[in-house]
Amino acid sequence: MRKPILGIALLSALIAANAAYAASERLEEIIVTAQKREQSLRDIPASVTAIPADQIDALLSAGENIRALAARAPSLNVESSNGRQSPRFYIRGIGNYDFDVNATQPVSLILDEVALENSVLKSLPLFDLAQVEVLAGPQGTLFGRSTTAGVVKIDTVKPSHERDAYFNVGFGSRDTLSASGAFNVSLSDTVAARLSLNYLDRGDDWINNAGGSDFGSFDEFSYRLQILAEPNDRLTALFRLHGFHQDGDMPQVFYSNAFTPGVEGLRSGFDEEEAAHDAQAGFEMDHFGASAKIEYEFTNLKLTSITSYDTVDNFSKADIDGGIQGGPEAIGVLGGQAFFSVASGDGLSDHYQFIQEIRLSGDMGKLFYQVGFYYFDEEITVDSSDFNNAGVAVTLTQVDQETTSAALFGQVEFDVSDRLSVIVGGRFTDDEKDLEVIPGPGSFAPAATIGDDDDYFSWEVAANYDVNPGISVYSRLATASRGPVTLGRFGFTSQADTEEITSFEVGFKADLLDGRARWNATAFTWDIDDQQLTATGGTGNTNEILNADTEGSGFETDFEAILSDNLHLTLNMSYNDTEITDSSLLTELCSATPICTTKDTIVDTFPGFFGTVNLVAVKGNPLPRAPEWIFNAILSYERPIDSGVLYATTDWNYRSESNIFLYDSVEFVAEERWLGGLRVGYRSNDGNWDAAVIGRNITDEIVAEGALDFLNLTGFVNEPQYWGLEFSKRF
Repeated sequence: MRKPILGIALLSALIAANAAYAASERLEEIIVTAQKREQSLRDIPASVTAIPADQIDALLSAGENIRALAARAPSLNVESSNGRQSPRFYIRGIGNYDFDVNATQPVSLILDEVALENSVLKSLPLFDLAQVEVLAGPQGTLFGRSTTAGVVKIDTVKPSHERDAYFNVGFGSRDTLSASGAFNVSLSDTVAARLSLNYLDRGDDWINNAGGSDFGSFDEFSYRLQILAEPNDRLTALFRLHGFHQDGDMPQVFYSNAFTPGVEGLRSGFDEEEAAHDAQAGFEMDHFGASAKIEYEFTNLKLTSITSYDTVDNFSKADIDGGIQGGPEAIGVLGGQAFFSVASGDGLSDHYQFIQEIRLSGDMGKLFYQVGFYYFDEEITVDSSDFNNAGVAVTLTQVDQETTSAALFGQVEFDVSDRLSVIVGGRFTDDEKDLEVIPGPGSFAPAATIGDDDDYFSWEVAANYDVNPGISVYSRLATASRGPVTLGRFGFTSQADTEEITSFEVGFKADLLDGRARWNATAFTWDIDDQQLTATGGTGNTNEILNADTEGSGFETDFEAILSDNLHLTLNMSYNDTEITDSSLLTELCSATPICTTKDTIVDTFPGFFGTVNLVAVKGNPLPRAPEWIFNAILSYERPIDSGVLYATTDWNYRSESNIFLYDSVEFVAEERWLGGLRVGYRSNDGNWDAAVIGRNITDEIVAEGALDFLNLTGFVNEPQYWGLEFSKRF
């Protein structure tokens, strides 16, 4: 943690050095929709981080996808063992690292007020954005099921009658081409439309493959058409169609024996541009979605209806072992795989989700209320196959699953005085899941049917107090639940009971230096009964759902300041201490060859289908993928010239190490990392032209991001260095 402390010290010195400057600008008020209505961030009695669109665009300019949000907001982590598909989200250390495509997550992703439940849907590209909000802590009242950890809320730019159009194109490393654009069209006095397009192509097979063809290329295309109708002062209707196509030659690059036994970190001589895959791979996805948001204003009441439908078809297969098949001489050798190869794939061959939400809201002076009904229905068919090295499927197992959820919810905010407001909310939810295993050719799985259902109540009580016009303090006590889950990875079924979190936090939000700075901070603690954890790998390419008690605590803080008329600074940081407190929780240790070095106690050993099974006790371990420290700094400088503005922005992100699995081992650690970004460019005075040189991961830091533990010491890494040019034009 010395690096973040040093960074804070340097930036603090910079703040002090610029304190004498009298900036004429003031920070703009941050408006969020964390409570399903527009409010000032200062009025929300909870930890909310708003990430503006320009920051997101900078992170994505290197051809990255939604995983680029990892550690860019306090307590937020994002990763995936499926590459550009099926990202997994964590907030305050709480998440689910299950790689199965029907796994549920405790972090809900909300795109334009529609929850994207399946992990594959969460892969959708980010473009033409208005803002991203990260709502930390349980959000069980307004956002419902699967939000015990929080919400990542994404809002896109909506249609208007104003003239607004732009085009953006970028070129960069690994033959990366990106192009995006959007424009408004006024169809009549009461109807406006907005079309947004996004294209990304990586043409270079930049990874040299000792086992066959080189790889690394992919392409993506996505669109969004929105139509806004306002026939009168009371009625507003927003209709949206959107779609996404993606295909590529390698979903995730696995590196066999990327670790040295008994040593943390990537082994000496590791090169992310050198792989050894002897099996065929590829990935593809097609998505279509539609939604309608209709609002009608009565005299003192607003009726809101949101209806959505999404369907996605995808498949992703890879050389899981990450090495060239050999014999005993390949044990522990980088790029080698002893005895047998493993290539497998998963995807959704049939999927849809349907959501209907209806809510009423009203403002009665000192009291604001909203009540509603929420219905969710999802049906999926998961295809799981093993492949030979020629790419021919040798097994097929299908899993059909249906999830239905219905809820009633409500929230009331009451102004006790001019300074004090109190929020009370609750949600009653009924969940049901049904899963059927359908063994296909070559499958070892038995036909099976499992199901579960539960109903539960989540609630919150919060208060916000204005100490003075510039400072407010708040506290929040809240619960949320994630309903029962069923799983059938390659036909091997498991299920877990409903998890429930109880969380308490206190914090403050302050405007400083006459509006030239703001500082927010919160401290929190949480406790989960029956958290749904996943034991992946161990002795096979499988997973199992487990229930266990866990707890955590920490703090989050963010700071923003205009240091001078030319200099702007943003800082944020979080600390999370998580712990598995269940003494009965046992999990399989890796069966890699060579075997990993355990730090946990082995409590039982017995023969298994793939070899010896070692069970270890994991009480006291932190949760997987839960880094203690996250730190961000963004420094922006502008220098006006006659025709425009020269500007430079650099951003630096630190994330401390974390366990990859439930057990604690020397090798399987997501390493600490420092990632730096740079953008240097020119912008015309009217804002219509922009040209910039961009760099991501400018120090070319490569670290272990994840691993597979059932075969050998296989790992995968972060995105390498990227340099490029970007041009944009507004009309």
